[in-house]
Amino acid sequence: MKVKAFLTAAIVSAACLFSSCGDIRIPVENNFSQMLSADGGKSVFVSVNILIDNEATVVKLGSSLTSYSDEFVSALTSAKLSELPEQSELHGNDSMLLQIEILLNGSDKSQGMNFCYMGLFNDGALSVFGTEEFCGEGKSYMLSVNDMNKIMLAAEHIVDNRTSCPPPMRITDPLSSYSHSGAMIDPAGFSWSYTDSDGNGQSIVADALHPLDESASPVKINRLYTTSVLLGFPAGFEPDKITIKGWDISKKGDTSSETIYHPKTEYENNFPSEGDYTGFYQLESNTVYMVTGTYDNTKSAERGFSGTADYYFETGELSE
Repeated sequence: MKVKAFLTAAIVSAACLFSSCGDIRIPVENNFSQMLSADGGKSVFVSVNILIDNEATVVKLGSSLTSYSDEFVSALTSAKLSELPEQSELHGNDSMLLQIEILLNGSDKSQGMNFCYMGLFNDGALSVFGTEEFCGEGKSYMLSVNDMNKIMLAAEHIVDNRTSCPPPMRITDPLSSYSHSGAMIDPAGFSWSYTDSDGNGQSIVADALHPLDESASPVKINRLYTTSVLLGFPAGFEPDKITIKGWDISKKGDTSSETIYHPKTEYENNFPSEGDYTGFYQLESNTVYMVTGTYDNTKSAERGFSGTADYYFETGELSE
């Protein structure tokens, strides 16, 4: 992705905010490093949406796209933040360049997603809010031109390389905020082909234990406001086919063929186009699930990727 003329003009026009206008800002502590590090072995996910190009992706930090996500973490945690007095001083969404979400699955006892939402505006303002225990009180900051450039460039690198691996899957409860229910699920295993930035075809395979294996660690989902959930993927990654299999949780540890090939619940649906994808599914209590998303090889030239990805999770005693 190239640096946009729009962004360059915005940075030039914003220069007086940081130098010649004589506006003295109060430096504040940058606490993003705490949010962007794994907590107790849980995975941290970052959703990036570049609004000027309408390109988005979700990545798990510390795994796929490591070098690009490391660049993004460094850009955000090293930025010098200055206090912006009033949230109301921010411009409208039409002047927002970048949306960022930092997402962390909640505890097993209080399932949900902690999140921090950030909006980066073209004058260097950074609006921040989210779940209080994770993100703290909503605030607005001001960035220097240099720090703003670093964050934008790192976000562009992540989005440019998003097809090199399957994305995480987001489970959300449509009746509530995902801060109160749902989870992010990283692919447990996948077979993936993609075209790299040089136009060369690449293939990777990641094997995984079956979700019933005692050593497997499916993400636990214990609380939902409704058991009808949405299985979501970033725009452009809607699968052509989705298969869902579920086994009673009492079968954990039993990986015999008799058990694996006879799940208690099985669902399959084909979607002829991205616009037809609707990933609603009715979950059952005390069930181990495997969701498989399939991306048709005949569409790889258009998309830049194809393959399959498996996602594991299990439910507790669900109540609506």
